[in-house]
Amino acid sequence: MGFVEGLILSFVGGWINSYLYRKYLRKRNKDWIVFLAVTFLSLLWTIDGLIYFNIIDMKWLNFLPWVEISSVNQGKYFLWNSFLVFGIDLQITHQPGMELIASVLLISYLFWYYFGSKLGKVVHGYKTYQQGHYLIFRPVKKFIRDREKQSKDS
Repeated sequence: MGFVEGLILSFVGGWINSYLYRKYLRKRNKDWIVFLAVTFLSLLWTIDGLIYFNIIDMKWLNFLPWVEISSVNQGKYFLWNSFLVFGIDLQITHQPGMELIASVLLISYLFWYYFGSKLGKVVHGYKTYQQGHYLIFRPVKKFIRDREKQSKDS
């Protein structure tokens, strides 16, 4: 996965984490949201780091007819040309000073994850009893039954 896919995955991971936290994990342990965030982001950073330093060989993607990764700096080429697998090759080559930009992009995964988590909490609700904005799309009868059920459980 390239840098752009990493940013998208970070956002989606934060969104899913906020849903899991509200729906399943908050009732059991409040520390799960931090554990899932650290685990997910560490996994993304590890995979991207291994690709960037050519420890994971990305030449295996050359079996696709539209992918052409050279043997020199294949990991860096793959990360900078994010949509290479989808057939879009921007032909960005690694140049001196791009390590600084790459490190900023890797650190920004954290902020995209946080943004996805916060936006997910707006949609799903911050607390287990909150319904969030996705309530707009739910049928009214189901909402009334859920609210009556919650009042009986209390």
